[in-house]
Amino acid sequence: MTEHEDQVHDNNDVEALPALDKDRFEEQTIGGETGYFDKVEKLFISKRSFRTLMEELLPSRDSSSSHPELDLDIILQKSRSRVSRNLKLVGSLGKDSYSQVFLSYLSRSFLLKNRNRRETMAILYVDLVGSTAMTAVLSPDQLVNIVRIFCQEMSIMISGRRGYVLKYAGDAVIGYFPNDPDTKAACESATRCAFDMKRMIEYSLNVVLLQYGYPKLRTRIAVDVGENQILVLGSDPDLLGHVISRAAKIMGRARPNQIVIGGNVFKNIGKDLRGRFTEIEKYNLVETGESYPVYRSGD
Repeated sequence: MTEHEDQVHDNNDVEALPALDKDRFEEQTIGGETGYFDKVEKLFISKRSFRTLMEELLPSRDSSSSHPELDLDIILQKSRSRVSRNLKLVGSLGKDSYSQVFLSYLSRSFLLKNRNRRETMAILYVDLVGSTAMTAVLSPDQLVNIVRIFCQEMSIMISGRRGYVLKYAGDAVIGYFPNDPDTKAACESATRCAFDMKRMIEYSLNVVLLQYGYPKLRTRIAVDVGENQILVLGSDPDLLGHVISRAAKIMGRARPNQIVIGGNVFKNIGKDLRGRFTEIEKYNLVETGESYPVYRSGD
């Protein structure tokens, strides 16, 4: 959980939970179980379930390291269990998992607390390659379910690297990594997250999808960094800045299952990560007319 979030405890002295918006979450006791009623989703979640949710969604939030080492074996094991379970929920009325709902809530809370500020952030785009072609072998319900599962797993990985999910755009997920404690940390977290996503696709989603007779997923991932304006339109917060559109454009330079990063990211990551990328071209920045280097992963 983020540092600015207060903590509350339930009466059974379970692990701390993040402070929740009282206008959205109403504390209740149902069947002897204390918890919260989400007024938006119209769903009761026990405090013990919230604790489990936090352990799953925010595995590294309390770490003092700017880019903590995640126990990917455990993360991938949990992911395979979720994917297997969720593959059975074809035709679930289009509802996102509560994991996605709660991650969107955390992101919205962060942006609202920082409204009208200009912040340097690393932006990560990840999208599916060939999802349209999958319609030839999958029913609409099956395809929707796979896209939903993909978005959930990518969102959980973003959170695991201290990022937030900005939005879902069709079969793409857009995440952002705040400048905390500095730009180098944001770029390291976002780039490491991109490689973690590749492992999650290969060793979780595709493993389980093949077991159920589904085709493998392929992705493209892009990471760039720059200044963004946090703005609120009505009640909905968003980010505005050239870096978001630039990340989307350089993603087109990635081949299937590759990662591309902008030059500003490359110069802010450590030598071990830089060694995994090769410069492929110079991209012409529309806003300044400058040539901007783009790097592509070799694995």
